[in-house]
Amino acid sequence: MNVSTAGSGGQIVIAGAGYAGLHVALRLTAKLRNNPEMELTLVDRHDYHQALTELPRVAGGTRAADAVRIPLQDMLAKRVRFVQTEISGFDLPGRRLLTGAGPIGWRRLVLALGSRPNDFAIPGLAQRALSVYSASDAERVWAAVNKALAAAAVATDPERQRRLATVVVGGGGATGVELAGELAEILPEAASGHGLAPDRPAVLLVEAGPTILAGSSLQLIDNAIRILSDLGVQVRTNAMVTTATEEGFRLKGGQLVEGGVFVWAGGLKAPDLVMGSGLPIGHNGRVKVDQHLRVLDHPEIYVAGDLASVVDPRTGHVLPPLAQVALEEGETVARNLDAELEGRPPEAFTFHDKGFVVSVGTRRGVADIAGITSGGRLAHLLKDAIEWEYRQSVTHLRGWDPLAL
Repeated sequence: MNVSTAGSGGQIVIAGAGYAGLHVALRLTAKLRNNPEMELTLVDRHDYHQALTELPRVAGGTRAADAVRIPLQDMLAKRVRFVQTEISGFDLPGRRLLTGAGPIGWRRLVLALGSRPNDFAIPGLAQRALSVYSASDAERVWAAVNKALAAAAVATDPERQRRLATVVVGGGGATGVELAGELAEILPEAASGHGLAPDRPAVLLVEAGPTILAGSSLQLIDNAIRILSDLGVQVRTNAMVTTATEEGFRLKGGQLVEGGVFVWAGGLKAPDLVMGSGLPIGHNGRVKVDQHLRVLDHPEIYVAGDLASVVDPRTGHVLPPLAQVALEEGETVARNLDAELEGRPPEAFTFHDKGFVVSVGTRRGVADIAGITSGGRLAHLLKDAIEWEYRQSVTHLRGWDPLAL
């Protein structure tokens, strides 16, 4: 589209095509049928949506990167204008989104910019460790693993060989656990392909806190630890990384964790561009919002997804950056934008927890649904079913509004 013509008085601009932003666009498209003068614009630097929950499988070599990139043209209705460009900032008084393609004016703005890996200012971490935040990141992890295995195969010293064939994953949340499980299951076969003994590779998962999958039930955590142990993953908790060097991760207390590949999955923070933007900032740079997901003191701006700092009134804690949270927030924002256009009062956002599912390896997983904890093959199949259902929904929603049924 011609950016210079965008930004009329009847413009809704959605910044970001992740889980939240895409679902605002999908849900809002049908609702705008009675407002033909209202323009809907989606802005993202990629022309595809990424199924981020599937990235550990790409990083573990069990899924192709293109399989988790869903072209936006396959999902967006013709009513939605798409601008592929980098977002660089905000002109709040002028109501303009600043981008590499020029400023885009808006009447209502939806910020769904997602998050970025949080290195917690650990010296050397950004330079030494790989992240798993995009399909391209995940590809780089798998390429680095294969490069390390190839180097290990030609090493003559057994200790050097074992060190090169070790993958260290930092962070025991869902992403770190899934990645460690995927790698542990696939590495023996990958090692054999490089002429390396299948028992040479190792996977080490280090977590700063007292347990992996913090916030989950004890039974689920125990099930996950048991499966990881079965796969040969070494799990180390209370292992805080203080520095990252060429030799490895240095832990609090001075111990050095060595390996051939280091991957960081230790947390998320808001994109840097929101800092100093004039928006009210909370924990980890996330934007503070009211109960309707509107920015405090800026009711013309909504925030959804990882960028939104939403406090759960039941716990008093900020909701975690999960896909299911982003999807529900996106749906609420779409309904509230429609309510504004129709002169109805907005609704307060309420999160309905659908449960927690984590795959651990290529065949097993753990799940906690409606207070019932399970582990093994069934949980893995449930994770597969959730990912399949999500893909079906986003590729068949062009203008369809399930919330109106």
